[in-house]
Amino acid sequence: MTAHDHPHPAPTPTEIAAAMTALGIYAQQPAPEELEQQAVAVGGEHVLAAVLANALYGASIGTGMVTEGNMLEAGAGSGEMALAREQVFKASGADWTGVMGLLHWQTGHVWSVLKNTSEEERDPLGIVGAHASNALLTLLSCMSVTGADDPRAADVPADLERVRADLVAAVEALDALPAFGAGAFSDGAPTA
Repeated sequence: MTAHDHPHPAPTPTEIAAAMTALGIYAQQPAPEELEQQAVAVGGEHVLAAVLANALYGASIGTGMVTEGNMLEAGAGSGEMALAREQVFKASGADWTGVMGLLHWQTGHVWSVLKNTSEEERDPLGIVGAHASNALLTLLSCMSVTGADDPRAADVPADLERVRADLVAAVEALDALPAFGAGAFSDGAPTA
């Protein structure tokens, strides 16, 4: 049985803010009036809940990175890392389809950053990363299809062609990198 078997309402902004306060992300929990004002400012309580949930997610990632780094510095290996990271899936309550959905959601974050970087800065490595992450994003979507009776099943062949096209574009962008040579990097950071 998974969390998806028992749908429950999404947490409210007040509940998410309380969790952030309990974890030390907020020094002081915002008053209900503050949350109401913020909800109006961003377009509604449903938007504020998503904004706060993503802030909580970001803070959790930061905490996970620090604690994993400490774990590795103390001599832990890949087994301990796998044990620590599988807790993400356990905490989500996700089954296979849910895990694919979670990975898709996380990959969407990666793709968005790389796509914006590649468009705004014409960063050659960002272009490779944007194509590769978009291919993974689409592939994960295909992997979450539960069977031939899934309404998304009909889209899989076209989606796999999009995966192929993105991977080809990533390889082409990668192959173009040597043309930039050492001039593509300044102080170790990629530049256009």
